[in-house]
This record gives sequence, structure tokens and C-alpha cells, in this order.
Amino acid sequence: MAPRPEVEALSRSFVLSGLPRGELEQVAALMRPRAYRRGEVVFHQRDPGEALHVVRQGRVKIVLLSESGEEAVLGILGPGDVFGEMALLDGGPRSATIVALEPVETATLRRDDLLRLLRRSPAAVDGLLAALARKIRQAREEVGDLMFLGQQAHLAKKLLELAEAHGRPVGDRRVEIGIPLTQEELAGMIGATRTRVNTLLGLYEARGIIATRRRRIVILKPEALQGRIAP
Repeated sequence: MAPRPEVEALSRSFVLSGLPRGELEQVAALMRPRAYRRGEVVFHQRDPGEALHVVRQGRVKIVLLSESGEEAVLGILGPGDVFGEMALLDGGPRSATIVALEPVETATLRRDDLLRLLRRSPAAVDGLLAALARKIRQAREEVGDLMFLGQQAHLAKKLLELAEAHGRPVGDRRVEIGIPLTQEELAGMIGATRTRVNTLLGLYEARGIIATRRRRIVILKPEALQGRIAP
């Protein structure tokens, strides 16, 4: 039987979250291990979509590249997260580039195996439709953040999200974001310039809200960041 972490991760996948437990275990048993070095590209934007990945170990970043080579970081994924689902549905090209931030291990599910499952399982199709609706709502919320939150509020919200997803406690109410982040990467996440992010981080640090340690950020006053999130 497949290891429990893969089954749990698949149950949170927006493609497969509607499957009964028994079918999730069958799907997980078909998955194959992959390993990537720090800085290695898992797949490039516009590559053919052939497999879904579950992160077993390490972290990856989701990157969009412009024609001029500029990079926007859409998010960071860690153990238990799933990526590569969209291309599995239509066989289209990858919509983003995935890069390993550290040594990474994944388990992969091929598109052909997923399509066979969807053809034989009404529960999988129902789950897929419900999960797609949730994904659309999430995308609308992210667009709303870009449109209606100022950059200071958007950065505050992003730091809190990163702390929730990748944080580790380092004292009373203090949380360190457990991944190294450049100012360029943070800027790409909120649609700002590196200079603007540098200014805002300096403002938060001067007010004792955060501390920076070799590309790592420690949130000293989460409530102060929360107070800066306002439409």
C-alpha cells in the first residue's frame, strides 16, 4: 500500500479531493519517486503537461517568466503540497516553471493514469467539478488582493501566509519563515518592485515587527502585520 503522506496529499488536491479513500490509495500506489537538486527545474513553463507531483521532501517555487526574462514568484510549496494538476486536465502546456529551492523529492502521477480513473469513477468527476469551483474562487481572491490591497497590506498578508505555511516558532509568538527568500522573490509574489519591498521590509524592521537573518524573516509581532491588512 502507498505511504500515507501521498494519500493525504492527494486528498487535498483540487483534482482528486472528491475521491473515496480506497481509490486514493489505488492512485497513490501508481505514483513514482523523483529527486531534484537545489536550483534544478522540475519543469519549464510551456513544457508538455504529463504528470502531477506530490512534494515528499523539500520546497519548490512556482515561477512565471516574462518574455524579457523577468521572474514573478507565484508561491512556494512544501511537503504534502501538490502541483502540476492543471496541465493534467487538458494536456496543455505547463502554465508556470517549478524550481527546487533545496533538495526535493516528489512522487508523480502520470496523466494517462488520472484519465483512466476519471473515466471509471463518477465520484472522481464530481470531486473534480467541485474542486475546480474552489480553485476559481481562490483565483478571484488573489486577483482582488492585487486590485484592492495596497502593496504594504499585500506584503503583510503574504508574510503571514508564508509564516502559516512554512513557519516555525522561535520564541513567544515569534515565527521564522523557514525558507530563504530574496527581495526579488517577495516582490514577484505581490506585484511590486524589489526596491519597494526593500523599503517596506525596512519599515517593518524599524518598527520591531520583523527581523531579517540571512535571507530569512522572523515575524516578531504577527498582530502588527495583521493590523496592516485593510481593503
